Parts: sequence; C-alpha cells; structure tokens
Amino acid sequence: MLVRRATARAGKTSALDLEVVEVVGFGPMGAAVTAVRNGEGNLQLTQWNVAGDGASIERVKDAIAGAVSEVATIVVHSEVVSAVVNGSGHLEVNSWTPELLRKGAAYCERASQVVICPFLDESSSDFFAAAYRDAKGALKVEVWSLSATGMPALRGAAYASSVSEVALASLGYGSGARYRLITAVRNSDGDLELIQWSASADGTTVKRLGGATAGRASQISLRVLGELVFTSLRNGAGNLEITTWRAHSNGSIDRLDTARGGSVCAVASALSFDASGAQFLTTAIRNGSDEVELIDWKVQASGVLQWTSSAGVNAASLARIRSAWNSQNPGAVNPSPRTVLITAMRNGLSELELISWTRE
Repeated sequence: MLVRRATARAGKTSALDLEVVEVVGFGPMGAAVTAVRNGEGNLQLTQWNVAGDGASIERVKDAIAGAVSEVATIVVHSEVVSAVVNGSGHLEVNSWTPELLRKGAAYCERASQVVICPFLDESSSDFFAAAYRDAKGALKVEVWSLSATGMPALRGAAYASSVSEVALASLGYGSGARYRLITAVRNSDGDLELIQWSASADGTTVKRLGGATAGRASQISLRVLGELVFTSLRNGAGNLEITTWRAHSNGSIDRLDTARGGSVCAVASALSFDASGAQFLTTAIRNGSDEVELIDWKVQASGVLQWTSSAGVNAASLARIRSAWNSQNPGAVNPSPRTVLITAMRNGLSELELISWTRE
C-alpha cells in the first residue's frame, strides 16, 4: 500500500520536470532535482534532499537560467543535463555540476516536445540521447556526449515521420550495435507508435529498427525494465491504458499485456521495487475528478500487470513521478527497506509541490 510521507513546496511554476539522483553509497539522504519554468518564465533548477525513508524533503539550492517554454532533465551519474526550448524556440542543452553550476551549453534548431534520457551503459557516462519534434513536426532522435569540461556535443541523429507527442528511453545493448533506444510517440494518425533505434559505439550513426503500433493515444509515459517496455497513456476513450511490450534486439516488438483504469487527463509513471525485490510500475494520473491518483501495479515475470493499491492527492496538475532509494547496502536486491516515490506537480496555487511516498 502506498503511504504519503512528506511534502515540500516552492514558487510559481508552469512547465515542470523531475529527476532523481541515485548514487550508490549516498547515505541516508537522496537528492532530487526539479527543473521548472518559474513564475518569471525562466528555467529554475532546484536541488532537494529526500530522507531515505521519505519522511522529509529539504530544499537545498536553486539555479536560474534564461527564458524557456519546455524543460526536460536527466542525471548522468552526478551531473545534471537539462534540455529546454529557449526563448527563441530553439533546443538548448546545458550541463550542470551537482552544485547546480552551469558547465557548458549547446544550441540547436527549433524544437518542441523535447525529451532526453541517459544510456543504460554506466561505463559511458558522457553519452545521452534526445528526441523531439523538429520545425516541420518530424521526430528526430539524437545522440549527444559531454566533454571532460562538460560541454555538450551532438554526435549523430536520425528521423522519423510527423508526430505530436514524444517519449524516449534506453534499452541497452543490441545486435551489432552498442546501444538501443526506444521512442513512444503519437503518430500522424493519432495512434501510439513504438520505434526501436540503434546507435553506434561512438554515437555518430543512429538507425531506425523495427516498431509496433496500437490505438489512439495521448499523454504517453514510457518506462523500460530490461527488454520489458511499459506504455502508460490516455486511450481513445479517455481512460488510463497500460500496455506491456517486449522489445527484441533485432528491432521487433511484441505486445504482452494490457491493463486499464478510469478516466484520466494526465499520466506519468515510475518503476520501483519493494524490500522483497518484487517489481512495481506506479502510474500517477490526474483523474476525471481533477485529482492526482497514484496506482500501484505489480509486474509479473511474464509482463502481466496486477493492480495492488492506490492513493490520492487533492486537486493538482500532475507533472512527473520518479522512484529513488538510498544505497546504504548496495549489494542487496533493494538497497533500502523501502523505495521512496516522489511526485512533482503544480498545485492549486500554481506552485511546485513535491510529495514523497513509500510502499508499506
């Protein structure tokens, strides 16, 4: 059962993103970073400390940059990478130190629907990926690297057809290629489309592999667990729909299971596990009553999802959900007695609000 633990708030916000810093041996506190478009329309990064048991959330420091309309963040080991649509409508990629000091910046073409993800291979910490809609509305998938001084550099790219929503995740290694990526998009027909991509070891070559399509979709959230892929979304009937897929290294994608819920306006998701090592997918939705609701689904080895519990929050605008755990015992299946889930949302006062949750 999901239990609400702590709440923290910051100032006015509109566009939001949330990333959790997970560092082995970090100790009793974990770090979370929020990236928002603040009340002045500028990018604001905030670092938070989250207690290992989720009982407290402490605001640590802020960093302010220029005007933005969209924000996305990832943590690559201890460094923070932000990708934003800046005041001129162009993609801007920045790297930041753990203390939120900007190290480097790169500027690209006009873009929208920007998302980024790290590569799964932790030995190549200077590589990450981005996906977005270009000026013509086409999907573009890119591989980037960070120099020793933290300067972002574009390595390679590939295109697909017109899309209206974009989600991105890493699948790790594949046949004949060092990396595999997967995008979940709303295509020109309004349907969910999954596309696998391969990237060469140096990131300069990105190729489209196989894919799969499903029905009408919006508010797409994407999570990956090994070769299992989870899409959580608002289907054509306006309801929550979660589908489990298996992504094979040859590019093919098989549909395994589908679970459904009630009416939703917004969807986000996170993967975590409990003290026994059982895996869970948690969906956070803004439901038909305009309230945020968290739903816990247990993931079977076959990919089948089993509903276990749910919890609610007063009326708010959902942003993101992530999971984190402290690492006092990194050799354990679950390094902490409980996983901490963190939701970031815009509350009824248009303020950024973080809530920590644990599974009891």
